[in-house]
Amino acid sequence: MAPVISNRGPSRPANPAQRLAFSVLFALIGVGLTTFGLYQGGHAVGLLGEPGRLTVASCARVGQPKPEIWCSGIFRSDDGRSTDPAARFTANPSLASGQIARLDRVHPGSYVGISPARAEGYAALTLFGMALFAFGGAGFAGRTNSAARPEFRAGRAGRAGLRIGQVGVLLLLGAGLCVIIAFLSSTLVG
Repeated sequence: MAPVISNRGPSRPANPAQRLAFSVLFALIGVGLTTFGLYQGGHAVGLLGEPGRLTVASCARVGQPKPEIWCSGIFRSDDGRSTDPAARFTANPSLASGQIARLDRVHPGSYVGISPARAEGYAALTLFGMALFAFGGAGFAGRTNSAARPEFRAGRAGRAGLRIGQVGVLLLLGAGLCVIIAFLSSTLVG
């Protein structure tokens, strides 16, 4: 049998401090993306703010160089407790006068649209953040602390790192599925 020749070159010793720093960085970015995705997703489905309907009075393009479409009209909350006769929100595409838009009132004067496509997009972001957090945890749990060639830990810690990494892969696949659903939802529904 012929000897196996590797073209990888000499391996450098793994720096435990760098490995720890990357694991912590992945975990922190994951927590940030997960928190942001959950917050925005909560508004995209109308759970965190005050859901209601806006009857569009008019829409106009505002701003330069990349104009946005701003629609204004009368907002009425679903529970009937509040009304805003001068509510404004960004819309894409422009809505006709008299159309009804589902909105979530974040605070007085601030509205976001309630839509399945937005909710799926933020679900994808949330799952991606959770995957990064899991990968950070797997990197922390699954490697030895030696400065020599990195080896997977044996025993419980190694199995835990492997399982956490597998969960991260599943979360990443779920995020990809949410992106596809959001794209199809925005394309097919409008």
